[in-house]
Amino acid sequence: MRRRSAPPRWVAQLLDLARRRAAKRVDSLRARFPEASRRELGEQLVRSSSLRAGLLGAATGTLALIVLPVGLPAGVALTLLLEAELLFALIALHGLSATGSAGRLRLYALWAGGGFADAAKGAGLRLGADAVGRALSGSLPARIIARLNPVLLRAILRRLGLGWLPRALKMWPLLGAPVGFALDRAALRTLGLAALDTLEAR
Repeated sequence: MRRRSAPPRWVAQLLDLARRRAAKRVDSLRARFPEASRRELGEQLVRSSSLRAGLLGAATGTLALIVLPVGLPAGVALTLLLEAELLFALIALHGLSATGSAGRLRLYALWAGGGFADAAKGAGLRLGADAVGRALSGSLPARIIARLNPVLLRAILRRLGLGWLPRALKMWPLLGAPVGFALDRAALRTLGLAALDTLEAR
């Protein structure tokens, strides 16, 4: 029987791919810019990831019509992969582990952002104002992590599945590419900078 805090198999596979790609990106960036500060490297990761998200958003508007075997639209799956890769890269850049259940919670906490406290309440937990900091530091008990992980994952997938109007506009001829580029680039940039600020404030 699968443990309660373990993600579905397809999510676990996607996160494993994102984690591997993130580690390579961080190693490559450090090698290219050995004198850069952690903040500078983080902002470079956000810029490059945002541009990739915009280009993919422009190119994959029509892929929203293609549904993967797990029932997830291809455009959403690509967004999920790019967001996870960026967040894992920022986590690694700040010297935190992204493996195991605690590593997933770090990812989900950054992903959920301000919605972390609401998700905790949804899991029947009151973690206080320092909840994200405790999730990032790994100081939350395993039983709380086990309850939070599935609730946070559901909230993240629900967020990615919403926004039907922008996704519909991406499929309009001529409008799809620029709308997809602008929306996806801005969304990942906002997420990345918020995660970077959160990691630096911990």
